[in-house]
Amino acid sequence: MSNLGALVVHGLFEHEGRHKDNVEWLKNLGIETYSLNLPGHGDIDEKGHIETWNENIEEIVNAYNKIANKDIKIIFAHSYGSLVSVSAILRKKIDPDYLILSAPHFDDNYPKFVKNMSGAMAKVFPKLRAPSPVNKRNLSTDKETVDNYFNDPLVFRSLTFKFGNEITVEQKFVNENINKLKIPTLVLHGDKDKIVPLKASENISKLENVKFIIVENSKHEILNQDTRTFVLSEIHYWFKENNLI
Repeated sequence: MSNLGALVVHGLFEHEGRHKDNVEWLKNLGIETYSLNLPGHGDIDEKGHIETWNENIEEIVNAYNKIANKDIKIIFAHSYGSLVSVSAILRKKIDPDYLILSAPHFDDNYPKFVKNMSGAMAKVFPKLRAPSPVNKRNLSTDKETVDNYFNDPLVFRSLTFKFGNEITVEQKFVNENINKLKIPTLVLHGDKDKIVPLKASENISKLENVKFIIVENSKHEILNQDTRTFVLSEIHYWFKENNLI
């Protein structure tokens, strides 16, 4: 069997601890797996702020180095983590062999007027904050998941305009360069996702190297609700298709 390594990358407003079940699932398949807290996330004083996108690049490169010597390297990323991961790949900072993306954050449901003003606000009032679009109705179909999310002290509820503008700029970069992504990729996206709408996956879903699966009757967190079994079975099947396990 090949020497496999994986890196699990969390979404916006949350932290690596919310993905420990995914880390353990991969480990149980014989894959050496790690996770990380992206800048502006985790147990820090100033959550929801970064100065430059390069902070994300540096952090994911550091985490990726833990699996860089593996025969086969896998990135397993959710939402905003997908944006960070694909950005780093397109900028040739990391070079995984396989990529799994859940609800990739290449677009979002922030009002256009907020996104349009983020550039100017980032310059004038960089640390002024905009609220999170995540609410109890759009996160997950599972009540326990929702309750745990909103009671989690490491989950935060706003981000700075500087952070938001860095995201908007990078979304544009990724969408304009997505055709350069040549890695075998599995993308799964909930059909009822109101946080990262299905249209966010439109460009990547058209690539020949991408297997795209719409998860029916699913909100944003497809791995934290009753669709988890289906999603994991699809990932497992894809692993077998690619002779990874």
